[in-house]
Amino acid sequence: MNTSLYLFPLPVLDVPPPVSDIGDLLLGCGFVGEALEAHHYLAGPEFFRHIAFAGCSPHLQLERPADGGWDFCHVSLIADRQPPPLFVAPARSRPRCPSCRAPVPGWKEKLQVWERDSAQLWRCHACGESCPVAMLDWRQYGFGARCAVEIHQVYPGEALPGDGLMQLLSEGTGREWRHAWAGSSTG
Repeated sequence: MNTSLYLFPLPVLDVPPPVSDIGDLLLGCGFVGEALEAHHYLAGPEFFRHIAFAGCSPHLQLERPADGGWDFCHVSLIADRQPPPLFVAPARSRPRCPSCRAPVPGWKEKLQVWERDSAQLWRCHACGESCPVAMLDWRQYGFGARCAVEIHQVYPGEALPGDGLMQLLSEGTGREWRHAWAGSSTG
């Protein structure tokens, strides 16, 4: 499984809060634990208090594999990236115009370019409104942003961030936060 749950601040194209501040908030509430390397953390002692998993007993590997790979549930911080990347969930994304709700035609053909720069402008064929690709309605199966918190090895729809975690991030950064599922940034 190479999909993740992402948390990201709004507005998505504005200068984001410093990643060190985000890391301090997550460490302080116990969501993340030991640092593995720059911006990669083990799940902390309060991880399951802040994330709700669907189903009665999810099986998550929380320890790094012996080979040192990244195929396990851990948390990473994606620092400010310019241009802002676009992340989408495989086979789940079907973007719509945020103004008129019309489907975005030809989006799959443009996806490779949009993944490198979600600040590119898109114009709706139905209503004529323009917006950056990051502002399209990906219905929580995609997003574009300059920074994010990534919870690795989570299937789309399998887990949701708790209200307390989202409130902590909002109050600690002065920004509203949202969540989405998408392909993993580490492949």
